[in-house]
Amino acid sequence: MKDFAKKHPANKSKSNKGTATLRARRELNQPLKIKHFFIVAGMAAILLISSKFLLQTDVKNLRGHVTNPTVEFFYPTDLEKDTVLIELEGIVTAENCEYLLQIETYGKRIYAQEQLGIMFALDIQAYVERTFSSSMPGKTLFRVMSGPYKTKSEVNNAREVMVKNNRQPLLIKKCIKA
Repeated sequence: MKDFAKKHPANKSKSNKGTATLRARRELNQPLKIKHFFIVAGMAAILLISSKFLLQTDVKNLRGHVTNPTVEFFYPTDLEKDTVLIELEGIVTAENCEYLLQIETYGKRIYAQEQLGIMFALDIQAYVERTFSSSMPGKTLFRVMSGPYKTKSEVNNAREVMVKNNRQPLLIKKCIKA
């Protein structure tokens, strides 16, 4: 009869404790494998060799034979000989311009009146102008305007005061040709 006592796990020797019996086989996730690099390099080499034989180009034939190039400018003397005609009509005209600031536009007059009171508190002369909406015909809007200012400096000073008080006014320039 056979003795099966040695085959029981409790009776086995414990010499294999440190080694793993099953190992996981993992592949490294490389974005570009070495074989792909060699394939791309081989294709580039084949393309270069085939283009040399098929196109039969020679770089030496494309180069110029000038060894010492010189550049001469004659424009100051040529410019004295030529005349330049400038048509002034339509370019320079005297304009009488005035500047306005559109502070805000409201759909109800009461909101425009509130904004007008705030502008008076900031010592800015303003008024409410009634206008109509271009996107919705028949809709009445109320614009709070300031001006007219005679110079660009005056309008920029008033605009700066409004910007400091969290307003983004639009600059409107109205000109009358004289």
